[in-house]
Amino acid sequence: MNERELERIQQAMAGNDEALAMLLQEHYQFLFLYLVKLTLYPSEAEDLTQDTIVRCIERFDQYNPGKAAFTTWMIQIGTNLWLDKKRKKKREKTYLNKQQLSWKLGQKKGDETLIITEALKKLKDTHRLPVILKHYYGYSYEEIAGICRVPIGTVKSRLNNGLRKLREELEDGSE
Repeated sequence: MNERELERIQQAMAGNDEALAMLLQEHYQFLFLYLVKLTLYPSEAEDLTQDTIVRCIERFDQYNPGKAAFTTWMIQIGTNLWLDKKRKKKREKTYLNKQQLSWKLGQKKGDETLIITEALKKLKDTHRLPVILKHYYGYSYEEIAGICRVPIGTVKSRLNNGLRKLREELEDGSE
């Protein structure tokens, strides 16, 4: 956490709405890209990002800077909203607009993005989430356990299984 971010957090905690707005604006793209990777649907990620921002505003008084980084707190809220939505709706997944997704992911270029995205799409959510958190965002096992609300051993197991399945998907796709 840099000094400017810490200062904005302190100002927001003191009731400065403009500081909170700036803080959320600075992390909006980070949150959106995370949710695109998680949901694999840019339009769903946009909705979840908006819902997450609203929830962050509503519950900012519950944020504890000594306990977690601001981005970790945002990801926790976004992940919980996504899981809640999945539990409630359990709807069929629709056709993935590959061009829109590759453009919005912005991490890798061209065919490589689509290949990795298609492989991630085939993983169960319980495996995809730890893989994204660990390998796209560099979260520790402890942080992932907190976000997913599971024991560290479960995170390691899911991560191991997810990476194994991802390798298999990528190897099958390259043949």
